[in-house]
Amino acid sequence: MAVYRNVEQAFLAELHAVVDSGDLVEVRAERTRELRARLIEVSDIRSRYVMLPHRNNNVFASIAESMWVIAGRNDLSFLSAYLERAVDFSDDGLTWRAGYGPRLRNWNGVDQLAEIVKILREEPLSRRAVASIYDPDRDFVESRDIPCNNWLHFLMRDGRLNLHVAARSTDIWWGFSGINAFEWTLLLEVMARWLRCAPGRLVFFSSSLHLYERHFDRASRLLASQPNRATSGEAEQPRFDTDWEDAPAVWDEWMRLEAGIRAGQDLSTLDCNLTDPLLLAYIRMIDLYWSAQRGVESRVLDEKLAALGDGRLAAAAREYLERPQQLRH
Repeated sequence: MAVYRNVEQAFLAELHAVVDSGDLVEVRAERTRELRARLIEVSDIRSRYVMLPHRNNNVFASIAESMWVIAGRNDLSFLSAYLERAVDFSDDGLTWRAGYGPRLRNWNGVDQLAEIVKILREEPLSRRAVASIYDPDRDFVESRDIPCNNWLHFLMRDGRLNLHVAARSTDIWWGFSGINAFEWTLLLEVMARWLRCAPGRLVFFSSSLHLYERHFDRASRLLASQPNRATSGEAEQPRFDTDWEDAPAVWDEWMRLEAGIRAGQDLSTLDCNLTDPLLLAYIRMIDLYWSAQRGVESRVLDEKLAALGDGRLAAAAREYLERPQQLRH
């Protein structure tokens, strides 16, 4: 198993491996380079931001989609505002039929995250804290949207909560570095706080880790740039700090603020009631994103950036905003 300090290091090293050693495999008329049965471990799960040259990652979309998943949503009216291509993976143009949110929060009436909290509060060393995403009753069909991530297992050992994820298929460019590593490290941080323990490690298994031909050239340019990210001594990152019992109201508040900002309001006018450091930072990121989209003056953007502090979250926002033609990414 390959062990990495953070998500960015994992993405860079695994991309090297796929490009250098992956087999050429054509699936559904699309060529890929593929590695099979890949096991990846990330130790610092709060360092989830990817800022590598030529990747052009959209940290704002990663935040929005991850919050959307944990809220239990699958509507494209929200997601497509941040991820235009989301509709390309929808059967009806309105939802993702296999969206992870409803499957985690309302699987035939079962909130799997609530059950996991209950299990691990009653028996911290239990091996039964499992959430399923793939549904054989619904997913052996022709569809644009079959879940790629299939199974989550929360395991508490030595006072730390670890998350093990099994995926059938992982696009390393759009999937692993764009959303999967972000959403699962965020969920691990959130669940650890709900269980009043420290977050441990994310272990991600992919049966097929691959790079699509459409990204071959960009991957080559990224790897040729030989980025060297020194991440020691980083500023402290904002941490999630909301009790399980308070989470529904806090998530509703975050979504209320997001909707207002997306509709054209500034965060400063919305009577923000968030006190959670991480969720407050994330809604400030959303406010910054839409301010940039609407072309507010640079002085205002600088003030909003300054409010984020000096950590990697602010650095990811700055990298996006300083990118040429950034609004098109």
